[in-house]
Amino acid sequence: MTLPALGALACPNCGQGLDQADRRLSCPDGHSFDLAKQGYAPLLAPGSNATTGDTADQVAAREEFLSSGAYDPLLAAVAAASVTDAPGVIIEPGCGTGHYLAAALAKDAGREGIGLDTSKYALRRCAKRVVFEEQGPGDDEPRRAAGTQMRLAAVLADAWNRLPVRDGAAAAVLNVFAPRNADEIARVLHPRGALVVLTPRLDHLRELVDALDLLSVDPAKPQRTADQLSSVFEAERTDEISYSIGLGHEAVRLLVGMGPSARHHGAAELDAAVAALPERVDVTVSATVTRWLKKS
Repeated sequence: MTLPALGALACPNCGQGLDQADRRLSCPDGHSFDLAKQGYAPLLAPGSNATTGDTADQVAAREEFLSSGAYDPLLAAVAAASVTDAPGVIIEPGCGTGHYLAAALAKDAGREGIGLDTSKYALRRCAKRVVFEEQGPGDDEPRRAAGTQMRLAAVLADAWNRLPVRDGAAAAVLNVFAPRNADEIARVLHPRGALVVLTPRLDHLRELVDALDLLSVDPAKPQRTADQLSSVFEAERTDEISYSIGLGHEAVRLLVGMGPSARHHGAAELDAAVAALPERVDVTVSATVTRWLKKS
């Protein structure tokens, strides 16, 4: 079965296009890559660091928490901002399990997507991600369209290094709570394409940050993000999203466990801190979705 978005992928060693024969990808210069049995393509560029990806526990927590719908307003805002008339695929460096990428693909039944991450645990789930059609009038739930499972390619790649994607092949690039390489994003993005960036605001999860001593948002982060991108991009629009969700203890554990704070708290320490919380905690979700366009 042919890997989705194959025509947009590039050899991580020489940058040439890739062909597929059975489960092997290869370029004209003879570099070859065997698809992992879990379905993702290992296309790490030389010198890449693949040791910082999310752990199996982080990935499992993220999948369960996002499936609860708690972040659906963020999901919808990212998907809406990704719509563009540019040709090409939608890519997401630091895609995790592909949750946001699948929502963006659901906006356009004709597009394919490429999710890139350094976590093999996340890519195993991303490779199996099903893209649902959007709800139509009167529908109670999204419809599973024939063949939509094959619209998303999961790729092992380092966002800080050269992406295994052809120049100008992306109609949209998603950057969701993840690091960004402005020059590489500009290289792979079509001239009419859009970069969609989701970043936390200062009050994001403030109730849990204070109560559980979690990592907080750096006050300089918004300006730092703008400085990173403004040399090659200009902001078209910015949407601020803020709402409150009520979380029980298990949901709090999942939320903490899926993020970077999971690496800074032991399980016993976290359990004790969560147990001291009220049975239901009102938590602020606060983020900014900015749509950036390439400068002429």
